[in-house]
Amino acid sequence: MARQDEKNGAAEKNGGIATPRFAAVMASQALSLLGMEILQFVLPLHLLNLTGSGALYGGVVAAGFVPYTLLAPVGGVIADRTRKRGVMVVVGTALAAAMAAYLAFAGTPAVVPATVAVLMLAFAAQALEQPCVQSAIPHLVAPSGVGRAVALVNQVGMLTGIGGPVVGGLAFGFLGLGPIVVACVACFAASAVVAALLVRVPYEPPARTAGALATARADLAEALSFLRSSPLMWRTILGATLVNLFGSSFFNVCSPYIVTETLGLPNQLMGALQGALAAGGLAGGAVVVALPGRFSIRSVPGLLAGVAGGITLIAGALAAPLPALGTFGALAVLYLPTMAVCMCMSVVATSWLQTESPGTLVGKVMALTLMLANFATPLGQLGYGVALDHVPAWGIALAAAAATAAVAAWLARSARG
Repeated sequence: MARQDEKNGAAEKNGGIATPRFAAVMASQALSLLGMEILQFVLPLHLLNLTGSGALYGGVVAAGFVPYTLLAPVGGVIADRTRKRGVMVVVGTALAAAMAAYLAFAGTPAVVPATVAVLMLAFAAQALEQPCVQSAIPHLVAPSGVGRAVALVNQVGMLTGIGGPVVGGLAFGFLGLGPIVVACVACFAASAVVAALLVRVPYEPPARTAGALATARADLAEALSFLRSSPLMWRTILGATLVNLFGSSFFNVCSPYIVTETLGLPNQLMGALQGALAAGGLAGGAVVVALPGRFSIRSVPGLLAGVAGGITLIAGALAAPLPALGTFGALAVLYLPTMAVCMCMSVVATSWLQTESPGTLVGKVMALTLMLANFATPLGQLGYGVALDHVPAWGIALAAAAATAAVAAWLARSARG
């Protein structure tokens, strides 16, 4: 073990990121995210198939973000004050048990509250696990490799984003809900086992002179004080919040409704469209990995303007008099590059926040970022869900593009100021 730690340390000092410890974290995270992607895609889609209600679909998805938003700061404190491996093991075990219990309610009138409960638990688990993964990166790779490591972690997320909806959509369409739930249980259980056996993140217990609540308040106050000293950080986080409100919520809520209800196409094609989104994210992360140093925080407004342009083209495709499959093909083609640009922007902003934060505050800063950035997501999802029952999809897309463009213009003016 000592010899292996020496090899890891040497690789990290040389700027390498292909260390066993980093690979173990990514493997456990990949299994967990795969289960997350499958359940977050299939369970709300199951309700949409049963009811055909965009408002219910948006409400169910939005409900999951409530615990995610509220628990993100707690996740940050836990990430900086406990062993990250323990958190990953507990999360995987709890989610495996929850999905196994969901089978008992899937075929009953209680399916709606059961779906909401499982989604809320899944998002709560993400709120606790994601700060641990994000804050582990600076401990496992050299500072010069943080950007590439963040991009690789995001690429793992994109790969699971491809596999989850595509495999989940196909299996759901042909086999029904049962095999999906079993697959999720297997993913979460395997994630917990990998974390327990292989994950090792350097950890030194920080001093604590007060109770747990007082310590948590002091930790978060320290992180907020640090953020107040950096207006550029605040603008970046606020920009991410607005992007989630207008842009991300559009893709999350409107895409399934457009495919299954507006176009009347099967669930399998919705999985393929989600795969196009994930493939675009994978491509965007690959660009950052291949061109380290090419993008800086000053690139964010321009990248965001590119996202707005992509959504504008999507609105045009939805308004065009095309057959259902023609519209679907146009969406698949446009979703990929739009998501690629969006992922470039996300990796640039995330890696910048991590490298600019002190080592003892990375977990809390990232947790506050996740909380604030996702604070508006439920509002956007609820708003889009209600709008889908009353407004044409192309009109909603055009509004999302205009709002995203306005955020890009604001960030550009702030950067010049």
